Amino acid sequence: MRELNDIRRDINEADEQLRSLFLRRMGLALEVAETKAETGDKIFKPEREAEILSARAAGLESGLQLKYISLLKAMIRKSRECQYAAMLARFPERFPLSPETAARPVRTVFYQGVEGAYAHQAARALFPEASHQSLPTWEEVFLRVHNGEADMGVVPVENSTAGTVDEVYDLLLKYDLSINRSYIQPIVHCLAAAPGASLDTVQCVCSHPHALPQCNEFIHARGYAKRFEPNTAIAAKRVAEANDPALAAICSREAAERNGLRILAEGINDVGRNETRFLAVSPRLTALPGDDRVEICFSLPNQAGSLNSVLSLLADYGIDMTEIHSRPMKDSPWHYVFYVDFTGSLLDDGVRALLYQLHEELPYIKVLGSYRAGTTEVIP
Repeated sequence: MRELNDIRRDINEADEQLRSLFLRRMGLALEVAETKAETGDKIFKPEREAEILSARAAGLESGLQLKYISLLKAMIRKSRECQYAAMLARFPERFPLSPETAARPVRTVFYQGVEGAYAHQAARALFPEASHQSLPTWEEVFLRVHNGEADMGVVPVENSTAGTVDEVYDLLLKYDLSINRSYIQPIVHCLAAAPGASLDTVQCVCSHPHALPQCNEFIHARGYAKRFEPNTAIAAKRVAEANDPALAAICSREAAERNGLRILAEGINDVGRNETRFLAVSPRLTALPGDDRVEICFSLPNQAGSLNSVLSLLADYGIDMTEIHSRPMKDSPWHYVFYVDFTGSLLDDGVRALLYQLHEELPYIKVLGSYRAGTTEVIP
C-alpha cells in the first residue's frame, strides 16, 4: 500500500495539469468567441454540447460516467461564460435591456386598502412628498399604474411569517410592471373593537387573509371565529361601522385610532419580529446608483438538471441568491415560472453578462426589477 503523502503528491501533480488544461480551455473558448463574433453564430448550441458529452464519456464505467459528464458540463458552462462576457464587452449593444438610470419625480402613488393600512404606511415612507390614493384591490393598483394614471403602485410581496403574496407576483407579469423600490414595514398587529367591547365580548375577528395566519396562536387561544376582509384597515372600518362588541379587527394601531376603535391587545403576532416587504412598481425598468438587488423570473426546458444549471450560473458569477420560489404557468398545466432574487445591480458588468447569457439560453426570462433591498431611505 502506498504512503498517503505519495498519493497526495500525485494528486497535486494531477491538479497542476488540470489547471494548465483549464487555462488552455478558457483561452480556446475566447478564440471561439472571436470567431462567432465575426460570423454571428450562437454561443449556446445544446445539440453540439450533447454530442460532445456523449463522445467524451463513451467507454467509461457507469460509476464514473455521470461524474465525468458533470465535470465536462461545468467546463463547457464556464467556457460559455467567458464567451458571453467577451461578446458583451465587444458589443455592449447586445445587452437585451435598456433600463433608465435616473429617477423620475414621483407625484402620485396608488395602494390597496384605506388610510391607515400597512400599505398606506409603506407608501408614505417611500414617497412622503407624493399624493397617496387608495384602491380596493391589488389588481386595480396594477391596472391603473399600467395605464399611466399614477407614477408608482405600492404593494405587499412577502411577509416574514405568512410567506409570499402569490397574487402580486402573478400581477407583475400580467401587467408588465417593474420593481423600482423596496421597503420593509414592521408589522405590529392589534386587536381592536368598538368602545365598550372587551376580550371576553369578542367572538369573531376579521382581517386580511394574510394577517389572520400571523396571529393564529392568539386567535386559537381565545377561541375566536375568523372572517376575511380585503385589508386590515378596511377590517377596522367595518368593525367601527358595525359597532358590535362581538366583532373585532386585527389591524395596525393607526388604523384602529383612525376609526375610533378601542385597542384590546397589541403585539398579538405569533412571531415577535413580523415584517412585510412592500414593492414600488411602475411601467419603467430602472437601474439606479445604490441598487443592490435584482429580481428575475424564467421558465425552463423540461429536462434533467435544467434548474441546477441556472443556479450554478449564479454561483459561477459569484452572485448570492437571496430568494427562490415558483408559480404555475396559467396557460401550461404542470409547467412553472421560477422567481429568483439575487444581490447585484443592472449596472454591474457581471450581472449584465449573466442576464445576457440567460436571455440567450432560456426559453423565457424577464427582469422584474432592480432596487435597493430593505431600504427605508427615501430616494429623491
